[in-house]
Amino acid sequence: MSSSQDHDQKALPLTHPIDVATIKPDGLVVNFEATEAERAGLAKLFDIPAVVKLNASFKLIRKGSRVKVRGDVSGIVTRLCVLSVESFDMDFHEAVSVDYDEPREDASSEDSEEEGPDPIIDGQIDLGALAAEFTALSLDPYPKKPGVVFDYHEDDDDKPPSPFAKLAAIKSKS
Repeated sequence: MSSSQDHDQKALPLTHPIDVATIKPDGLVVNFEATEAERAGLAKLFDIPAVVKLNASFKLIRKGSRVKVRGDVSGIVTRLCVLSVESFDMDFHEAVSVDYDEPREDASSEDSEEEGPDPIIDGQIDLGALAAEFTALSLDPYPKKPGVVFDYHEDDDDKPPSPFAKLAAIKSKS
């Protein structure tokens, strides 16, 4: 790994690198659960109270230079309700389907309108980073605690009188 990639790897709270060369012809199954320190790092990264549980299960299949990663990421996160500001635990489950390939020298990201496979970097795929990415994708930007209802109403006494009501009163006097 290059020094900049070493730095990037250390900055991630969850890493689980897999050497592409170790993927057998019949595939490779990888299951892991995030440690307490990794979950705390992810909670800080996502700016949420906690990642209570995070499990990942992947099957990697290699065909030539391309690697298909299929599986799922699931767990429990603690969120703050946007209505009541109370914390609550929320289950999540995300299906994962991502293709990887060696980066191409001739491919220009600006010229291509369709998204190609993710790059294999230094012969490795970081399944921890992939699990973190899909965990982030599962987070509702406006989480609501189950059972909490937005109940907004204005009292008629609090409203200023309508200018049209004043006109109607003047018209009825004449």
